[in-house]
Amino acid sequence: MCRRDSTDVLVRNFLDHYQVNLLSMPGGRVGCGSVYIKEGKHVTAPGSLSDIVEPAITLDEPYHEPDLADLSGTWSGSVSLNLGIGLLHNFLTALGAAGLINKLQASVQPTSVKNIAFRFAEVSRDSLSPISLGAALVGHRLVQANPWVRDGNRYFAVAAVLRSRSISIEGRDSGDSAADLGVGVATVADVDAKVQVRRESKSEVTYSGREALAIGVELYELSWDDDQQEFAFHTPKGPLVVRGLRPDQPLKPAFIGDDEDAFIVPEEAG
Repeated sequence: MCRRDSTDVLVRNFLDHYQVNLLSMPGGRVGCGSVYIKEGKHVTAPGSLSDIVEPAITLDEPYHEPDLADLSGTWSGSVSLNLGIGLLHNFLTALGAAGLINKLQASVQPTSVKNIAFRFAEVSRDSLSPISLGAALVGHRLVQANPWVRDGNRYFAVAAVLRSRSISIEGRDSGDSAADLGVGVATVADVDAKVQVRRESKSEVTYSGREALAIGVELYELSWDDDQQEFAFHTPKGPLVVRGLRPDQPLKPAFIGDDEDAFIVPEEAG
């Protein structure tokens, strides 16, 4: 499921149809007009373009698409139980309900579940036209006084954000058939009231929060031409390894791998 050359239907929809970087640590801070700064191998948490561009810029209101049908409800391929629990942990942590994971693990351990598949419900998209984003930067320049603006750093502007407030998991056995997640899943909702837990079947459970979390971002690299005194945009080749959206949260990979992964790890870019 994880690699850029994956044939997984859900991953291909994210990568091919929407050209997004999938976030290993979902969250609520990033929006259209946010910017990531890459310093060497490390990328900052998202900030605002207004913090590094002067004079102040005015962006169009993002276009809102409430439900992307080709993403909403589409199952991913199977990943190992440990990797699947890792992604779910990051999603629930961002919702403020990390304690649910312990209950789920206790329920699944005695069962035949070896793998987990995922799907998101009601995936929404807020987007700015890259052309309008470029037009908004005409007559502006980088804020040289900002300590993050320096030679060698790279800047990635967010033109679109994909969000979902709900994630479903399906337990699968070693033959990739649906498998019972265990009786403890039915009482998992008792652990934390911040998340609604709904058991869809013996093999499937859905976790829903109050806040729609960013799960992917469309990025354009922003560069400054000193000679021409103007900005230029470039489309990044492949996913950028970006950090989690809440600096106070521990940064752990949702899916294990390297730069070729679609679900990207939050540290060590290539």
